[in-house]
Amino acid sequence: MRGWDAAALVARTGGVAWHLTSPDALPLIRRHGLLSAAALVALFEVPEPEATRLLAEHRPGFTTLRHPVHGLVELRRQKMPDGPLAGALAGTGTSPAQWRQHINGHVFFWLDPARVEGLRKADPARPQVALRIDLRRLLDRHGAEARLTPVNTGAVRHAGHQRSLADWHPIGAYADPRGRPPVELAIPGGVPDPAALMLDPRPQP
Repeated sequence: MRGWDAAALVARTGGVAWHLTSPDALPLIRRHGLLSAAALVALFEVPEPEATRLLAEHRPGFTTLRHPVHGLVELRRQKMPDGPLAGALAGTGTSPAQWRQHINGHVFFWLDPARVEGLRKADPARPQVALRIDLRRLLDRHGAEARLTPVNTGAVRHAGHQRSLADWHPIGAYADPRGRPPVELAIPGGVPDPAALMLDPRPQP
């Protein structure tokens, strides 16, 4: 199927988009919304050059940010080391640092619950909750700026996992040359008031 407009996405997913987070992050999410890593770094007033380092360099582990007003929050670890990522981006004109900064500027939602479970199982010892988001309402609010991708853009294990900004498609203009369906929905900056979009009054553990 070409295009993947809002109606097609809702039909494929049952109208659900998923976001995985730490239960400790829920109070901050209620106050400030779902925020990208870049937005969190700004909110927590991380000084330079640490702010740029967190967003441009590989984060192999979870990183805790602390703020006298906002408390604690963790930036999720990534699987984008320099060597594999440079190979995956070869020929695209995008450097590993630029790719990470692009990724870190977005909030991500899965369109397949199996992908949510895969992400959860990658860190089985960590408490995590899945937010079930009403996809139609999310797209009504953010569809113009949302982008669809055919892969987990934040994980690159080897150079064969090719990555390109050309894989980021607007809603209604998705046309993956390999015929892969969209699995990831990305929204730049953040999603305010996610409680108004949630299908469950309490997040699922």
